[in-house]
Amino acid sequence: MQNRNPNRNQMMNNSSSNSKSEEEFIAKLSALGSVIQTIGGVMSTAASLLALQKFQQDILLEEEEENLSSDSDNRIGALENQIQYLMKEIEELKRGKR
Repeated sequence: MQNRNPNRNQMMNNSSSNSKSEEEFIAKLSALGSVIQTIGGVMSTAASLLALQKFQQDILLEEEEENLSSDSDNRIGALENQIQYLMKEIEELKRGKR
């Protein structure tokens, strides 16, 4: 019986040691999971910022295109008015010669 007690104590010590080792492994795994989660959060935030920056650039480009289009439309309108004026002048000159 005395031989069994030392083995039993040794088994309990091994069990206790294994339990501590498992707890340590679980704690390390949990810490690693937290680090990965944090990195994922940083990446998600960076992606959101890049998307916002792209959206702002697109809005600026659209505004510039609208301004250029508006300026072009105004120039075309002014040129059409000048052409109409010149056509009237030509007609009056033709009538004056007759």
